[in-house]
Amino acid sequence: MKRVLSVACGVVLCAALFSGCGKKQEVEKEAEKPLVTVMTKKIAAKDMEAYIDFSGTVKALDTVTIYPTVSGKIVQWLVEEGDKVSKNQVIAQVDPSKPGAEFALNAVRASVAGTVTQIVQSIGSYVTSSSAIAEISSADKLELTIQVSEKFVPFIAKGATAAVSFKAYPDEAFSARVTKISPVLNAATRTMATALTIDDAKGIVKAGMFAHVRLLTQKKEGVLCVSEEAIIHSGKKQYVFVAENGVVSRREIETGLSVDGEAEVKSGLRKGDEVVVSGQNMLSDGQAVRVAASE
Repeated sequence: MKRVLSVACGVVLCAALFSGCGKKQEVEKEAEKPLVTVMTKKIAAKDMEAYIDFSGTVKALDTVTIYPTVSGKIVQWLVEEGDKVSKNQVIAQVDPSKPGAEFALNAVRASVAGTVTQIVQSIGSYVTSSSAIAEISSADKLELTIQVSEKFVPFIAKGATAAVSFKAYPDEAFSARVTKISPVLNAATRTMATALTIDDAKGIVKAGMFAHVRLLTQKKEGVLCVSEEAIIHSGKKQYVFVAENGVVSRREIETGLSVDGEAEVKSGLRKGDEVVVSGQNMLSDGQAVRVAASE
């Protein structure tokens, strides 16, 4: 009986020794595994502004079409496009005479003061009192016209602000506001005509100029943001890895507004968390890491 107990104790002892050795080997193997090197960025609060970029054309807000008072041929233009004119200034001469009749010129006058933005008829053209021959515009108030594609229509509202720039003036910044929105879409282009009034043209913006318009559609102040590159997508869920004391933990997050490669974090992170922004695809929850740099 004593011999049986002795053998049994020996078996148990050997099993315990082998088990201990196995666990020790696993720990040693884990310790030997090279650490994954990652880069992190600290989460901070900032203001976010969502926007849409458009191209637009400048035109004068107040434009008047000029007509002659008689029928005849245009024989002389006294102005050119871009010239400034005063009210009642003679801008063209029309010859209303007919063969055999006495020669007499009829003066065409500017009905308003402004800038000649377009000359429609050329010398020798026959015109009537219903023929538009020129356009005179006020250079003081300018308007930008943009075409908004159908998918962006819900984001356009009167009073929305925009930053405007021109290639001719790369160092100048201009602001504008949405003042007019077409009630219908163009059936052919599926776009909606929208007009913006430039707040201050600084005396250098001209009608006919091509503009880049950045229209602000939404603004949020003091929200937590994370780089979109740091986010891991799994089905409908989103995760990031947070590094703390050389170990990472996987956090599920909820995002909101997305602008220029950054996403608003609505839940799942706190201010000051060190989020892994490079190397996260090689990680698992609870893994030890080496942080190479922190932005």
